[in-house]
Amino acid sequence: MGLSPGGSFRHPGVYQLPGLPRLSKGDAMTVITVSRQVGSHGGTIAARLAEEKGYQLYNKERFHREAEGFDGHFSREVEALTNESPPKLFEKLFHNHCVYGNIIAAMIYEAAAADHVVVVGRGGQFILEGLKCVLNVRVVSPVEERIRNYAGFKDIDIGMAGDIIKASDRERSSFIKYLHNRNIADPHVYDLTINTRVVTQDMAVRLIHDTAEEVNRLHPVTPEIKLEFRQMAICKRAELMLMMEMGESNAVKVSPGVSTSVVLNS
Repeated sequence: MGLSPGGSFRHPGVYQLPGLPRLSKGDAMTVITVSRQVGSHGGTIAARLAEEKGYQLYNKERFHREAEGFDGHFSREVEALTNESPPKLFEKLFHNHCVYGNIIAAMIYEAAAADHVVVVGRGGQFILEGLKCVLNVRVVSPVEERIRNYAGFKDIDIGMAGDIIKASDRERSSFIKYLHNRNIADPHVYDLTINTRVVTQDMAVRLIHDTAEEVNRLHPVTPEIKLEFRQMAICKRAELMLMMEMGESNAVKVSPGVSTSVVLNS
């Protein structure tokens, strides 16, 4: 990545970041994260929001493409994070938790630094939690409704759909618990919760878009905020490089420095 002399991060100090693209002015928009229950139409709503309102969609397929830029050393983690599945017990015991956290944080920060983005899943609501320029959305529906929706979408029987929905709920909950030690259903994390039992997809798209525009009016994404997102993304990638070079360790952290630099802390 070319962050330091000789490509080494072995010593504490300040390292220059590579040249960052110029930040656009006046084109930034509230970052939207969408957490969704399987069968709630949340993924479809996010995709329609992106297509109809001109947002970039960061969903499973986009994250998979972005993950290809990570070193093959982390192929297990990339696959798990792309599918929102927690690591198996063996990997928990022998592979560093920090690797998972840094890969997903790097991708989320890079997405947030882009213009007009909708981030679907991957715990983006927790990584960007507390930022007023971020709108965290949760799409839910009663389990019986979700089972019927999924059975119709996949053309399978209700019993099989029920098993898949329940397994997915457990897996996504475990994924967030492992990465962030949080409850994915915590209502305090979300600025807007939409229950699609009554709210249609058209209504949901309009509601999210209108809310995001109002949030952007009150709390605009400034060039400085976007630069911070980009710096944080590079810091997380630098930490991954350190893990490859020095062995997986939680003892070394990279933090943003002044302007286009990062600080390597021992």
